[in-house]
Amino acid sequence: MSEEKETKEEGLFNKQFFIKIIRIIVSLALMLLAQFYLNETNFNLAINLSVMLIAYVILAYDIFIEAIEDIVKEHEILSEEMLMIIATIGAFSLRAFGKEHNEFLEANMVVLLFQIGEMFEDFADYSSSKAIVNAVGLRSKVAHLIKDDKIKDIDPKELKIDDIITIKTGEIIPADGNILEGEAFIDMSSLTGESVPVKRKINDSVFAGTILKEGVIKVKVTKEYKDNTVSKIVNLIEEGKESKSKATRFVDKFAKIYTPTVVLIAFCVAIIPPLVINFKDGLIWQEWIYKSLSLLVISCPCAIVISVPLAYFSGIGLASKNGIIIKGGAIIDKLNEVGTLITDKTGTLTYGSFSIVKENTISSNKDDFYKYLLIGESLSNHPISKAIIKDKDVSIYQKDITDYKEIAGFGIKAIYKEHEILVGNDKLLDKFDIKHDTCSEVGTIIKLAVDKTYLGYVVLADTIREDSYHFISSLHQMNIKTMMLTGDKKEIALDTASKLKIDDCKYELLPEDKTECIKESISNEKDKKVAYIGDGINDASAISLADVGIAMGKDGADLAIDSADVVLMNDKPSKFTTSLKISRLVRNYVLFDIIFSIIVKLTIMILSTCLKNFPLYAAVIADTGLTVILVVITITILYHKFKRSKQLL
Repeated sequence: MSEEKETKEEGLFNKQFFIKIIRIIVSLALMLLAQFYLNETNFNLAINLSVMLIAYVILAYDIFIEAIEDIVKEHEILSEEMLMIIATIGAFSLRAFGKEHNEFLEANMVVLLFQIGEMFEDFADYSSSKAIVNAVGLRSKVAHLIKDDKIKDIDPKELKIDDIITIKTGEIIPADGNILEGEAFIDMSSLTGESVPVKRKINDSVFAGTILKEGVIKVKVTKEYKDNTVSKIVNLIEEGKESKSKATRFVDKFAKIYTPTVVLIAFCVAIIPPLVINFKDGLIWQEWIYKSLSLLVISCPCAIVISVPLAYFSGIGLASKNGIIIKGGAIIDKLNEVGTLITDKTGTLTYGSFSIVKENTISSNKDDFYKYLLIGESLSNHPISKAIIKDKDVSIYQKDITDYKEIAGFGIKAIYKEHEILVGNDKLLDKFDIKHDTCSEVGTIIKLAVDKTYLGYVVLADTIREDSYHFISSLHQMNIKTMMLTGDKKEIALDTASKLKIDDCKYELLPEDKTECIKESISNEKDKKVAYIGDGINDASAISLADVGIAMGKDGADLAIDSADVVLMNDKPSKFTTSLKISRLVRNYVLFDIIFSIIVKLTIMILSTCLKNFPLYAAVIADTGLTVILVVITITILYHKFKRSKQLL
């Protein structure tokens, strides 16, 4: 959702909300005038009816329009609006049976209460949508563009890739980019849910919607406005809203069966008792028609139809506030069914912050060895590549690279000034028939070959994220099985799995091997879902294949994020357990909404049928009141807090 669209929607909502309030006030005044003043001064029935009808039209014209649209567009005859029209017109017509109560007033009260309920529901729905947008990020109003050694303030929407901007203390970062100059502490809470500012230095990435708390930096823009982090997240959430959950689809089907059934029951209530009791007594006919109208009003399933989708939407909003993007209500259902979690290792369970701990160069010129090693890794976004490059300036080489290819599971092939450079594992060198030595070092081994000649290797080591221990422990507490898949060597993989107490571990895998492992796990899990969490390009196929795909979003590859059902914006794997807790919270609220709604409606249906003078407006109050109560209760999902503890929902 664009900022411009948000502004338009806010303006439209405020206008519609104000108009509805005016309609309610004017209609209420006319109703009171007709009911008290006109009756007291003995005005005839026609005038009283005319004033009440004017009030009715002011209140109900949009209900008529919506009912007609449902019939024409959705082919839905028995919509909530149509039931309301039948009930109110029926109440007006009861005067023909000689009922002594104030049917005109009662019919208008039905519509009035319905509109008040709708107003509260609209406000609740709008507030939840706005809360979600506010939760996922802020938008800067201005960007300080540096051009020709001058600073020009422009709209962030006008920024282009490679533009240079400056950002000062206290400002919202207007675009995704990389720091060229300066250091800063940045508040990432709008994206990650973490309140502690994060230090960023030269070559580090910064993201739109975050706040520069301390420092002044120059940034090179890497993404246009429509593709920046905040825009992407909001778009994902908006798309997720359209994804219907199992519960929502059930409610839709339920309403299509439930409503005609209740209409049939109401018809029977209006016809059968008078025939059995006294066919000739008009008052008995009138009484039971009145009961049937009350039954129609209370039968509207709007409380469930509104509250259940809203529960899922609020769950998505709560997730976004915690730095988690869940792409739709259907994914929340799947999260509730996860029985196995399969995880990548590097960059997921580990920091991916490798450092060179050993080197073995066959080349007599060590400078040449590192030069070609840097060239080979210069265009890669992989954690290993970043570790090798670190703070070194590789831009001087990039313009002369004429061909570059990342071979998933193997390494990198690059052409630099007609020199063929291969950087990767043993499998890469074997693939190109290059002779090389063997290495038994514990760590990630990267070998280098130039023009078919082997030049040596470096050994890099990684460390386990502190958060990973809590992550795996929490999954075990939830009775979820764990498995780690990695392309790393056996000894590294088993060491990591042992430290984290992971149930199963498979190592030295290619991307296609990972997908086969996931397929096998899915086939073995009959009643449960299989989730996979990863961060890199080589994880994209595994993420898309799993029942629930999870991507590390902060530093994760765009392809992995696009393939995922759940995105963890702060790169803490334990946030996945938070998403599981949210899914369970939503499930509990949905069950409560459905059960409570059915109990209340059945109770009111019985009362309206059995009690002699059960007023029609009481049915409306019960129906509308129930809807408002469930909506308010459901929205509290948005404000739920999660504490880091062993206590699970």
